[in-house]
Amino acid sequence: MKSTIKFSLLVLAAVLLLTGCKKKTDTPQMAMLLLHIHTNIDTNEVDQGGVYTNEAGQSISLTRAEYYISGIKLTKTDDSTVAVSGTTLVAWGKEEYMIGNIPTGSYKSISFNVGVPSTDNHKDPATQSGDLATQNPLMNYSTTANGYIFLAVAGLVDSNASGTPNKAFSYQIGTDALLKTVTLGDHSAAPYNAPYVATANGSITIHIIGDYGKLFGTTDMIQNGQTNSTDVNAALGTTLAGNIPSMFDYEE
Repeated sequence: MKSTIKFSLLVLAAVLLLTGCKKKTDTPQMAMLLLHIHTNIDTNEVDQGGVYTNEAGQSISLTRAEYYISGIKLTKTDDSTVAVSGTTLVAWGKEEYMIGNIPTGSYKSISFNVGVPSTDNHKDPATQSGDLATQNPLMNYSTTANGYIFLAVAGLVDSNASGTPNKAFSYQIGTDALLKTVTLGDHSAAPYNAPYVATANGSITIHIIGDYGKLFGTTDMIQNGQTNSTDVNAALGTTLAGNIPSMFDYEE
C-alpha cells in the first residue's frame, strides 16, 4: 500500500513539473494599418471640374474614379511578410482607409492587387456586405460570370482642341485575367529612408498616389473612349490594365 501511494505521489509530482515547464504563449501585440490614397493626374491632385492634360496632350476632366484593392501584403525590414485580408473600394473623394490589424514591427514596403480575388469575384453583390455589396454607381457587371468591375474611371476629353473637355469617355476594367499586382519599393531606403514602425495599439499610415495619367498613358482618348473589358473594346481594357502596376507610388 505504501509503495502504491509513493508511486502515485511520484506521478503527480512529474505531472506538476511538466505543467510548470510549459512555455507561456504571449498574445501578439497589434497595430492598425491605414492607407491614405490620393487621386492624381500626373503631379496634380484631381478636383471636381478640374481640367488636366494626359500624356497624349489632350485636355481631360474626371467625373468618376474608383477601384478595388485586395491581397495587401506588407514586408518587414527583416524581409518577413504580413498578409492583410479583405477587399477595399477606393473611391475618389475619400482618402483615408482603415485596412486592418497588423503585428507590431518595422515595415519597409507594401504590395496589393487592384481587383477582387477570384474566390469573391463571382458572387452576387446583393448577398455580400461591406465594399463588396452592391454599389452606386455599380461596381459589378450584369452577370456573376463576369464578376466585379475592378476599376472604373469616366469623364470628358477635349475632342476639338478648344481646351474644354466635351466628349465622354468611360473605362471599366475587370475579369479574373485582368487582376493586377502593384508592388511599391523599399520605403526604408533612399530617397525615403523611413521605415513604417508599428507600435502596440498604435497605427501606421502609408501615403499612396494613384495616378490616372499613368493609367491612360498615351491612349488617344478621343478615338478610344470606351471599354468594359468584356464585349466593348476588350483589347483597350487589356492595354489599360497593363498600366495599372505603374500608376501607384508613395506620396512621401
